[in-house]
Amino acid sequence: MADLPGLFVVLEGGDGSGKTTLARLIGDELHARGVRALNTEEPSGGPVGMLVRRMLAERPLSPEVMALLYAADRAHHTETVIRPALARGEVVLSTRYVLSSLAYQGPHVGLERVMSLNAHALKPDLLIFLECPVGVALGRAGAARVLDAYETPSVAASAAEGYARALTYLEAQGQRVGRVDAAQGPAQVLRAALEQVLSLIPRTSP
Repeated sequence: MADLPGLFVVLEGGDGSGKTTLARLIGDELHARGVRALNTEEPSGGPVGMLVRRMLAERPLSPEVMALLYAADRAHHTETVIRPALARGEVVLSTRYVLSSLAYQGPHVGLERVMSLNAHALKPDLLIFLECPVGVALGRAGAARVLDAYETPSVAASAAEGYARALTYLEAQGQRVGRVDAAQGPAQVLRAALEQVLSLIPRTSP
């Protein structure tokens, strides 16, 4: 994103893999180093994002409709949150972005269809993918909160396959992907992910 001085980092992985916690810890580390960072997530806190959250908690709609809703939320999220922060030269840490749509809706509506709906989306400077066994990830998620309609063993297993295909698809398009073993201890996961982020920060600094 040569037109934007900031750094765009997306954290992805199955439910319970630790994305949200890791994003917060990376943000804290960056702030401690004097680097301006913004933590955000999808579904966003915008009007479409809140609708998506309600659908997930109640009854997900068809894959096509959900793909459209996620794309609409992402367009608003990108326009109102991500781009402005990048324009300010900040490091944006987003939990979930296009990869999640490719993994969940892609197998049903097609990867190309998902990409066409997300033509407005930005290509992350770095996509960190947390690799974690489905059983371990769902166990963590269930211990932390009430699982939503998507968080079942069958859906999680299908999503894991979807993530694998989607990652291969994005890497073929030149996406920088950093895989991190999320089954490690929190300190090791943070160190592995933070090293990848820090390696890209010098080029965004004044």
